[in-house]
Amino acid sequence: MKLSKEEKKCWQKHFRIEKLQDIPTEMTGFSSVDGDADDELMFYFAKRVSISEMYLKCTWVTDEGVSHISKIKQLKELSLIDHRNITKASIPYINQMAHLETLNIMKTEITLSDLCENLNNQNLKVLFVSSEENEANIDKKALILKERMPKCDIYLDTYFTTDVFGNPEKPIFKNVRFRKRAQVFQLKDKKIL
Repeated sequence: MKLSKEEKKCWQKHFRIEKLQDIPTEMTGFSSVDGDADDELMFYFAKRVSISEMYLKCTWVTDEGVSHISKIKQLKELSLIDHRNITKASIPYINQMAHLETLNIMKTEITLSDLCENLNNQNLKVLFVSSEENEANIDKKALILKERMPKCDIYLDTYFTTDVFGNPEKPIFKNVRFRKRAQVFQLKDKKIL
């Protein structure tokens, strides 16, 4: 079996690979920062390679690329940082990622409101997201997300909230609890009646 002309060109461009047998079937991780990773590469990754961690920052990947990423086998950690062409249209694909445990979508066009309306990946354990919401709206939306995904720690704007050693602060929504009878929502030691 041979590679198509387009696929061969893609593998050559990104990895200098010319033959099908030279394409790895498994990769521990893939990283591209300010690089030329694009939707086409994500398509061929999904077709040929199992990847457990993918870190993309400021690349050419769009919602179409996320649709391809959703088909990558065994993907546990995905960072899509600083991608203005990744929108709420990607959320259904994120929901399909069966093995995804960590998702970083800071500095994308996906808002906290979008996540509250559409995100429902029960496998997620950690979510990093940016928000321009005010504190009152953040509290309400935090409760919505925590009720839907109680096992997920949610970090909000962590690139602004680090300790003196550069480590992320505790997740804003980690300790959200919901008690149905009393209808008391507790968020970071604040009670909202």
